[in-house]
Amino acid sequence: MTTFEFAMLVASVVVAFGMTEIVGGWGRMARTPANVNFDWLYFGWSASILLWTVQYWTGMFSYAVVSIDYVIELYFLIIPSLFMVLAAFAVTPDVPLAGEFDLRAYYLAKRKPFFLAFAGFSIFAALADLVIVGPDGFYFWTTISHVVTAAVLVGLIYTDRIWLHWLTMIVLFIFLIATSFASISDMAIRWQA
Repeated sequence: MTTFEFAMLVASVVVAFGMTEIVGGWGRMARTPANVNFDWLYFGWSASILLWTVQYWTGMFSYAVVSIDYVIELYFLIIPSLFMVLAAFAVTPDVPLAGEFDLRAYYLAKRKPFFLAFAGFSIFAALADLVIVGPDGFYFWTTISHVVTAAVLVGLIYTDRIWLHWLTMIVLFIFLIATSFASISDMAIRWQA
């Protein structure tokens, strides 16, 4: 087993926890006898975390060709996934068994831990390229996009303007969809170019 395979094994388990938390939360909401007030904004952000988690995990394939020699490189392979799991746990509520449960109110109440974790993911994903690959892993526009994304996500903590929450989510979804059509073979040679 290579170091990369070992790290991917650990990262896969971490990613699975986050995915299970979100999908399990949806299942609990579907099963509860409580009256859950559905909210598209909440659902969009929880689906976003699920898809970004899968996207990041898939993107880790590009590190397969990189020599991973130091423990710190293993940390940076896994740390972004941990932030995504924190975001998944923050966005997934404990659903009551009776009464009313408003998903919009929950989303607004938990936006601080959710967006801080999501922003942490964005920053550590950018740092992972630099730490694991070295100077060749620094792409100016990629790094800038991660920093801007993190700043916007942190900004959402401090605003109740729902249209900004929607706009940010839609822009991130468009970027996610656009990057979802990347070829696996292109990922495999990302650091060889």
